[in-house]
This record gives sequence, C-alpha cells and structure tokens, in this order.
Amino acid sequence: MTRTLVIVRHAKAEREHPGGDHERELAPRGVADATVLGRWLAEEDLLPDLVLVSTAVRTRQTAEHLMAGAGVPDAEVWPGRDLYDHGVGGALGAVREVPEDAGTVWLVGHQPTVGTLTLGLTDPETSEPTALAALEDGFPTASAAVLRTEVSWDVLQAGLGSLVAFRTARA
Repeated sequence: MTRTLVIVRHAKAEREHPGGDHERELAPRGVADATVLGRWLAEEDLLPDLVLVSTAVRTRQTAEHLMAGAGVPDAEVWPGRDLYDHGVGGALGAVREVPEDAGTVWLVGHQPTVGTLTLGLTDPETSEPTALAALEDGFPTASAAVLRTEVSWDVLQAGLGSLVAFRTARA
C-alpha cells in the first residue's frame, strides 16, 4: 500500500504573545495562506485520513484553516505536545503511531523540525528534482512537502520516502 505523508509548516503567526510562544496565533496573512494551501491539497487529491498537529495555537489554527480550505472540516485530528517539544524524534514518533489503514496523513508542525524531518525521510534518488531543490532552499510558512512511501507507518525511517511535491501558498 502506498502511503502519503503531507508535512506542513504552520502559516504566518504573530511575532509574540503575552502567554508565550506556545500561545502565538495566526496573523491574518497566515489564515489566508493556510486556506489557500488547503484548497491546493484538495485539488491534488491529498485529503487526510488523519491530521497530526502540534498543540501550539498557531499549528492548531493552521490545521483548522487547511481543513476548511480542503473541504474536510471534520477530519480526525490528533494533537500532540511531542510535535512542539521533541523535534524530529517526537514528530517521527507521532507518525509511527498512525493506524495502518490511514493512507494519507497530514503533519502540521514547526521549523526546523518539519524541514529536517522531510529531508531525513526523503530519498533523493526517487524524489522529484524540482520539489527537492525547493525544499533544500528552505521551508517557509504555509508550505507543504508531499512524501510517498511503500512502508508501513510504524517502520518509516530515513530515506524511505519519495518527495513528489513541495508547495508554498500565498494568498
């Protein structure tokens, strides 16, 4: 079974919040960009069976606007503090807990975790060269990397994904 992992960096957020980094909300541009990115995901037939999302306010809001833009406001969402606190290990651990029957999973997180995770999972030999070049240039806000793999979620590891697309949305 081919599985698809869509790794998303949260959309543009406010610079600071009185409650600290975890509480930062999306800026108006972030709301618009996340909605546009959600529409693109729907156009590419990349609707989620499951959405993994950091517990930070800006990532949860990004996921909400992605799902609204994609027309799947009631998709199953698993928020996890590990996606905020534990870097690549926490993000990969969350992916490895995904049920086997989930064909497409969105992971909405933070930089540098999302960029490092994507590059680590990507096999450069089987990836789309233009997408890989764009990813290597950076992972801007409201961007999505689309990886395909033939392995089950619980054994996903370095080099077992093919990067098939990389998209940055701007409203």
